[in-house]
Amino acid sequence: MDSYSYSQSRYPASGNAFPREFVSPPQQNFNTPNMEGSVQKVLGNNIGQYVVMEFLIGTQQLVRKQGILYLVGTDYVVLYDDVLNRYLVCDLYSIKFTHFFMPGDRPNQNYNALPLNAEERRN
Repeated sequence: MDSYSYSQSRYPASGNAFPREFVSPPQQNFNTPNMEGSVQKVLGNNIGQYVVMEFLIGTQQLVRKQGILYLVGTDYVVLYDDVLNRYLVCDLYSIKFTHFFMPGDRPNQNYNALPLNAEERRN
């Protein structure tokens, strides 16, 4: 196997193993003097926590995405959506706010549900 590996050793806060189909590079180590105080270090220290992230799209639109913080890279994060059973790769530099939830708490709605396109709404 190359430098990418199955991230099968990561577990969400609930204690259940993540599905093994998602292939990702190994988690980077942000415990260096240059990374002190960085967003990557804060996020990397909270792998496994449930979060809602708000992303700035363009100049005025905020989009929310949620899930279990699965992996933090240099310029991306991966969230695992345990409701929809899928992974979401997100641009680190678009993140404006990250909400951390207490264990067992979840938001009232799923921000990851894709909106229906016009044809799906007609059916």
